[in-house]
Amino acid sequence: MINQKICRTCVLPESSLFHLDATGNCKICNSPTLFKYIIKKPDNEKLSHLIDQIKRNGKNRRFDCVVAWSGGRDSTFMLHELVKIHNLRCVAVFGKTPFTPNEIKDSVHSISERLKIELIEVQTPSNHQEIAGYCLNEYLRTQTPILINLACASCKFINKEIFKQARQLGVKTVIYGGNRFEYFPSGPASIDINSENRYSFPNMVRDNISRIIKGVGILTTSPALLKYCLTFYKASVLYVNQYTVYLRVRYPDIIRFDYYHFADWDENKINVALNNLGWKLPSGCNSTWRADCVFEAVKNTAFKKQLGFTYAQAMYSNLIRGGKITREEALNRLDKEGISEPRLHKALELCGLTPNAFADKNG
Repeated sequence: MINQKICRTCVLPESSLFHLDATGNCKICNSPTLFKYIIKKPDNEKLSHLIDQIKRNGKNRRFDCVVAWSGGRDSTFMLHELVKIHNLRCVAVFGKTPFTPNEIKDSVHSISERLKIELIEVQTPSNHQEIAGYCLNEYLRTQTPILINLACASCKFINKEIFKQARQLGVKTVIYGGNRFEYFPSGPASIDINSENRYSFPNMVRDNISRIIKGVGILTTSPALLKYCLTFYKASVLYVNQYTVYLRVRYPDIIRFDYYHFADWDENKINVALNNLGWKLPSGCNSTWRADCVFEAVKNTAFKKQLGFTYAQAMYSNLIRGGKITREEALNRLDKEGISEPRLHKALELCGLTPNAFADKNG
């Protein structure tokens, strides 16, 4: 951070993606249309309407909704709000991966008991570690950024399991904790946040086509990935998020939405609730962001080497634009947090690589 020239408004450094202009601002800060959806005001009226609809749909049923729960900060607070504030009868589907810290697993069990909710655990495919290690090795060999995202392909299968559980339970609503402040308009797996209709059916059809075209391009540069081609197709097209064409057509009667697209995201309020619930940071973790997965350290390391900044810098820049934190606060947090070496080494170990894998490949 100290040696980088940083945007005068946010905390994005000058990089191959973002050159600072004469005033010292980056492209995003100079283009409000790129982040207008991120900083929009909470829509409590719409949220209230959705909650009322959920309760009506849940009448005479055992549960009102299925909640996608990673065990991390945002989804845990969301679950707390849905149960304690909105008085919904929730069943939480917890998606476990080989990269989920034991402390998160323990928290999920204790918090579900404290909230008195039904807990269902689902697991990513058995070859998750194998695929993650394979993609990471390919990334280190080719330096193709999207391979880091493909390493997480198995996680997307959890979306399929969540809807399967909802169907089996007869539940008509699935709620996710997607945080709009984590969206970023550039990078290997960027999201077009310029449109509020990003997840409309026509846009998702176009999204599917672009993903397939991109996938063909990736296979031409890394033909070895053909070994897991079907997994990548399903993860990137069928199950990449809850709004895919496939999941919409397969489960047309189930409402799905992201809680924080309508509710306010207040970190102070979140921290108080998490403390009361007994949620704690996993060992070696120095930030509440993505605390539920040690592989985030790999993604942050690759992102920084490739683009010059981390996902955390991108998120904090969005929080600054949204008026959630000051630039000074963001800089102080980035100095204290950084990439956790213990978590990076643990993720690399799980992928079958040495702790120095990145250094070895980059000389």
